[in-house]
Amino acid sequence: MAASSTVLAGSPRLIYLPSTEAGVDHAAIVEAFGDQGFDVSTHAYAGEDRRTYARRIAAEIKALMAQGVPAEEINVVGAGTGSAIATLASAAVGNAHVNYVLLGQCDPLLKHQYRFRMSGRVLGVRDDADTASHSCRPLWNESPRVSERQDLVLNTSYGADLFDAPRNEWLQPLLEWSGGGQVDVGEIKVTQVTAPKPERGH
Repeated sequence: MAASSTVLAGSPRLIYLPSTEAGVDHAAIVEAFGDQGFDVSTHAYAGEDRRTYARRIAAEIKALMAQGVPAEEINVVGAGTGSAIATLASAAVGNAHVNYVLLGQCDPLLKHQYRFRMSGRVLGVRDDADTASHSCRPLWNESPRVSERQDLVLNTSYGADLFDAPRNEWLQPLLEWSGGGQVDVGEIKVTQVTAPKPERGH
């Protein structure tokens, strides 16, 4: 499938690797990225194996850098099944400054199936209620070209459905990461804050 793109000259680039799961509102997500000022290109699964798919994405990233786009302005977002592709693409690119965001489905078994070392600034985001998604930290272990990393655990109650729509719970961390936000290494839990109930009068 050919990549679709919204062209915004001088904007930070965002390569979106969508999930193949049903029920995801990809159009709304791409629109939300565009509303935040990204020049968005979507590279969907085209029936190839994982490694070939990842090489296709890595070639796109390298082409952008060859055109003069700073690595710091390139953002690769893998959602669901796209997370594995973003992971393998980062290993093929080998640049410590490209931004990667893995939205759910971090699978530590990927490290056993493929021999790789990630690169770039890597943010993993998952929901605490999604029991099928694991920590992203094993994926970037022993990867000296990973310059920054964070495993962000949200507590939204959406579970695996969190990334099916452009929700602020994951969009805001993505925006901060794409802007070079400094974070502490490790796992951080973010919980929703509920306003206290007003006291009843006596």
